[in-house]
Amino acid sequence: MSEECQRLRQDDARREAGGDGRSEDDGRGWIGWLQIAAVVLVVLIAVALTVWLSNQGGEAGERPPERPPVPVRVTEPVVADHQVDIEVTGTVTVTAFVNLVPEVGGRVIEVSDAVRTGASFTAGEILFRIDPRDYEVALTRARSQLATARSQFAQTRAEAEVAREEWDNLYPGQPITALAAREPQLEAARGQLLSAEAQVRQAELDLERTTFSLPFSGRITESRLEVGQQLAPGQSYGTAYDFEAVELVAPVPPTDLARIGAATGRPAQVRLEAGGPVFEAVVARTGARLDARTRFIDLYIDPGAEGRTLQPGLFADVRILGPELENVMILPANAVIGLDQVRLVEDGAIVSERVQVLDRPRGRVIVRPFDIHDGLIVSPLPEGAEGRDTEIVETVEPPAPEFDPGYAPAPPLRDASGERPDSPAEAEAMEEDRETLAPPEDRAGERG
Repeated sequence: MSEECQRLRQDDARREAGGDGRSEDDGRGWIGWLQIAAVVLVVLIAVALTVWLSNQGGEAGERPPERPPVPVRVTEPVVADHQVDIEVTGTVTVTAFVNLVPEVGGRVIEVSDAVRTGASFTAGEILFRIDPRDYEVALTRARSQLATARSQFAQTRAEAEVAREEWDNLYPGQPITALAAREPQLEAARGQLLSAEAQVRQAELDLERTTFSLPFSGRITESRLEVGQQLAPGQSYGTAYDFEAVELVAPVPPTDLARIGAATGRPAQVRLEAGGPVFEAVVARTGARLDARTRFIDLYIDPGAEGRTLQPGLFADVRILGPELENVMILPANAVIGLDQVRLVEDGAIVSERVQVLDRPRGRVIVRPFDIHDGLIVSPLPEGAEGRDTEIVETVEPPAPEFDPGYAPAPPLRDASGERPDSPAEAEAMEEDRETLAPPEDRAGERG
């Protein structure tokens, strides 16, 4: 009986356990359906909201809100002539230095003050003398040998004439042989005569070379000559250079060279680092190739008469003048966007236009004249400003068409009468006068 009761209790427990499992499964199923319903509801709400916002946007597009005008600063550039130029730094050089090499040897008996280091000399001026006595003796000996050779030649020629007459008497009508006519002896005497004449000319030349001079005017850069010194022919005892060989070498980027076109023959203005007035020069020639390291090309500038005062190794600021452009428009550099685009104000709106750029000196852009409409914009613009309405808040001064110290090298100093200074002190006084007369804003910019 007790076993039967126990079995009944176990069956009841199994039934209760099975009923709870089915209840949990039914609960989980309802929760899943509720989650799906919630997701669908959210999607429907989002679609409805999107449609509503689209309708609201369409209504707003029909009546767009007014955007505020873009504030800009403009300028009205002037039309003037423009001198294309480039600035380079050059070095005073010499095409070649000449060694002081005597062609004959001997003891120095005289040294000119013009052969001292740093001294100048003129063409043909005697720089030093070598003792000529040995060469005078050699010349006398050569002349004696010449006299002997002339006598020997005259005697041989007379003997040849006698031999020819004897042949004609003994063998009339028959041609004389070379040996009978003494032609070998005559040719030998003629050769000795020519040799003696050459020895005289050589002796005269050696005697002449005991006085040393150069065929050009120049300056001595090094000298090791003293009176009493024994010189050897072919040995160098100093160096010199020709004033005409002085030039300035200025490396130039190819882009700058392209701005002035063909450089040969272009005028230039030179200011030395040591100071002094600006002087005129001319580009003599252009280098044959670019420097492999710097990718620059050398310009060789002829300083003219100023070359007599220049020392090799000096640095100089050189302004090379290119072509002059007539009736062009001068724009500030910040008015040009990219390579050739400008922004203008036209009928109260911002428009863009391309221009023809002719030159780009520092801080300015030179272009062909064009219609600026209501003004050329020089202030930065926000993104997407083209086509929007604008408000001109300021009109700024255009770049000066004349020389501006901030853009180009200083022009040659001249006084009120147009005359150039004659001395460094006078040039310094002119420079002070020019600074005094400069506009206040220019002086303030220089101080800044």
